[in-house]
Amino acid sequence: MDLESERLERSQLETLSTAELIRHALDESRMLVRAELLHAKKELREELKAARTAGILIGVGAVLSLIALACLFVGAGLALPLGEPWDVLVMGVAVLAVAGLLLFLGVKRLPKKPLPHTQERLKMDYQLTRETLQ
Repeated sequence: MDLESERLERSQLETLSTAELIRHALDESRMLVRAELLHAKKELREELKAARTAGILIGVGAVLSLIALACLFVGAGLALPLGEPWDVLVMGVAVLAVAGLLLFLGVKRLPKKPLPHTQERLKMDYQLTRETLQ
């Protein structure tokens, strides 16, 4: 069906004047640019949502790391002169493990390559335009 509609369009385009052809090409270019902008906005929203989640995880992980470090220092301080500081040390190690996990998950969720779909579409458009103009 696409080939038939393309042939119809070509036959219609052959009857148009040069000015009408240029106007048609400009209209098509505007539509393409609008479509690309809509796709880029959608992709950017998705990446910002992922970055927000990653930022929250990294922030919570960093805060818990500081708390865990404080617990470990308190535990180490209590371990030197007295006898029962193991509760604080175990708690510090547990909080540090949770903090490490959250930091790992947050860093893993950070976007590695911004707007990959938009970049691929633009590369394809560029290649198709080069091939068409040659």
